[in-house]
Amino acid sequence: MTQCCGCQSQSARYKAILLFGAPGSGKGTQGKILAAIPGFLHTSTGDLFRALDPSSDLGKVFREYSTRGELVPDSFTIDLWKEHMRKVVESGRFELATDLVLLDGVPRNVNQARLLADAIDVVKIICLDTDKLDVMVERLKKRAQKEGRADDADESVIRNRMDVYRTNTTPILDFYPKDKIAKVEATLSMIGVFTEIAKIVRPIKDALDGYPVAQEPSPRPAAKKAPAKKPVKKPAKKVAKRAKGRGR
Repeated sequence: MTQCCGCQSQSARYKAILLFGAPGSGKGTQGKILAAIPGFLHTSTGDLFRALDPSSDLGKVFREYSTRGELVPDSFTIDLWKEHMRKVVESGRFELATDLVLLDGVPRNVNQARLLADAIDVVKIICLDTDKLDVMVERLKKRAQKEGRADDADESVIRNRMDVYRTNTTPILDFYPKDKIAKVEATLSMIGVFTEIAKIVRPIKDALDGYPVAQEPSPRPAAKKAPAKKPVKKPAKKVAKRAKGRGR
């Protein structure tokens, strides 16, 4: 496993949960659902890029890459994210001691993971995983129609993004300890995926907030079977004795 280097003290970094999954896997939706809970902050590089002024220098760089289905340079992505987090902390919307930041869309490769090592303390990695790539493509097409997102409308661009994801993103899992990785089936219903994610993050957040860690209830011992009752023999019916003689 590649070792993180140049890290600051753990207390100086943002406690982070990484959300992984191919485009269309629903990680952005799940991140936003979690962000509705106090103490969670969802950060999506896609949202940060789309918020850029298209006429600005940074906006033009992003547009050039996204229309080809390619990733922007690593330093550009990480610097943009760090600047965003600096502003969030300064505004008082993030508590370093107890809050968790959800990273959606970053890091996308090992180089980005290294560039982030001095800024985040990765407490968990949630990977929305599935082999049904055609389902992911259809999800992106529907999202493009609904939200008017030109970068998701072209299927060839979508599939190129899938290839880029598999080539550059998957190796990141080897950069972090295996025991921090949790996989969730991406094709479950929205609430089904969230239920599985909640089971993963609740113990982490409860510990940060000082709540006792929930324990799984111990199974009740099986009830002892009562000894089988011996069948009670019923007394045989007495046969009425026939009167002696049949009349006189």
